[in-house]
Amino acid sequence: MSVMSIRIDDQKRKALKVITSLEGKTISSVVEELIDGYIQKKRGNLVKWLEDEQLMGIMGLSEDSFSEWDNEEDAVYDGL
Repeated sequence: MSVMSIRIDDQKRKALKVITSLEGKTISSVVEELIDGYIQKKRGNLVKWLEDEQLMGIMGLSEDSFSEWDNEEDAVYDGL
């Protein structure tokens, strides 16, 4: 499992923490639910995009950009 950091307003984070605590959930579980819903909603578009050969070429060009996100320095988070 990977670790992802996001920046949000302090007031939003505090409100989210209170709400999730009252619901017996974690912020991570709520974010994961939201991401799952978004992926499910957009899955059809993803298939269309992946079928587009031009997009595959563009994605190939961006691989180097994403490789910098996977480094030994961040390996400490892999076990979380």
